[in-house]
Amino acid sequence: MFRLAVTLISALFLLSGCALDKEDELRVQLSEWVTLGDTYFFKSNGTCTAAVFHTDSPRISSLLGAARSVDTGLKMLADGQPVVFKVGDKSPNALVEAIMSRDLPHGISVLNSGLAGVNCMSELVKSIYHQAIMNPSSRMAFIPEGHGVMIVDSQAKAVIYVRSNG
Repeated sequence: MFRLAVTLISALFLLSGCALDKEDELRVQLSEWVTLGDTYFFKSNGTCTAAVFHTDSPRISSLLGAARSVDTGLKMLADGQPVVFKVGDKSPNALVEAIMSRDLPHGISVLNSGLAGVNCMSELVKSIYHQAIMNPSSRMAFIPEGHGVMIVDSQAKAVIYVRSNG
């Protein structure tokens, strides 16, 4: 019995140290929706992932479902679909506020993913991320599987991805 307990505790410690994402696998996933250039920053641990990729083409593929209203986006999220929000001139930050005012559980999920990823960022990347989420020309996508948030900042020519483990 004691050996079983020690084995289970050891396994938990090993699993908690595993990274949520691997850079090459994340690149493959995101490349379905946006053209990625060089990796500027990548860090992933057991609780969060943060990545910044350069892009010469900030166009988001039509393979990623688009919502032109918060309500449409919420319906897509409720169905478990990844969605890019193309809601007028709203910044990603304003979109999260709008989502939270309409559907608090989904809003908290998006907010949590975006905030938890900050724990994996350097100070410079935090600054880039903050500028991107406040920029009305940036586009935000939420990927329910894995609780990921992708921000495409056309002005900075950057694709930023963050996620949490929860």
